[in-house]
Amino acid sequence: MKIGILVAGPLPDELIKQFGTFDDMFKALLAKQDPKLDFASYQVFEQQFPENEYECDGWIVTGSLHSAYEQLDWMLRLEELIRKAIENDRPIIGICFGHQIMATAMGGRVEKAPSGKWGAAVHNYALVIDPKERPEWMDGTADHFSLQASHQDQVTRLPDGACLLGGNDFCPNGFIAYGTSGMSMQLHPELSSGIITTMLHKRRGEQMSEEDADFAISHANDPVDADMVGQWMVNFFRQGANAS
Repeated sequence: MKIGILVAGPLPDELIKQFGTFDDMFKALLAKQDPKLDFASYQVFEQQFPENEYECDGWIVTGSLHSAYEQLDWMLRLEELIRKAIENDRPIIGICFGHQIMATAMGGRVEKAPSGKWGAAVHNYALVIDPKERPEWMDGTADHFSLQASHQDQVTRLPDGACLLGGNDFCPNGFIAYGTSGMSMQLHPELSSGIITTMLHKRRGEQMSEEDADFAISHANDPVDADMVGQWMVNFFRQGANAS
């Protein structure tokens, strides 16, 4: 099974030297669950796109320093690819910016958090979907999960037809499904506590108040469910591949 990673922006060089690229992080996350996966990367923020939605068996849209409402040319092209993937049952997963651009592509709304605050370090999302309607790829009995967060923007209006799976008080629309071919979350299963802590120190006193940054740093090493969510992602791709 070949997974295409749609990279929506670069990380700063100093972070890449320490922690690797977005591509590296997603490959490590998913290969831990299925070492047989193949990957291809597309720097979509540089207009490097696949020929079509069928080029890979599944897709991931990564995070970005951009905002989904900027409507840059490459973002509009990415939105079209997202719609085609969902319409043609090519499984696609959006993470952070990917979560937001998927919602925008499908008719939802993305804005800065009403509080103006950052969602940063480990956040916990409750699953709000009725257990009887829980999709098969979400194996297990967990009723919540925790992952690293790093965002100000969030989905403030769900697209028509989207299914809300989970969220929290800060980000109510944090985990969304689009039928059986689209799934997205605001949280980051691929990010480590190390990169989050480094980013928070850089934001401290500038993009974030010292108090908010220090509080977030104190929670950067809280336990996360990255392995469980990584398995959900692999299950989601397998489900789509089996349905094709």
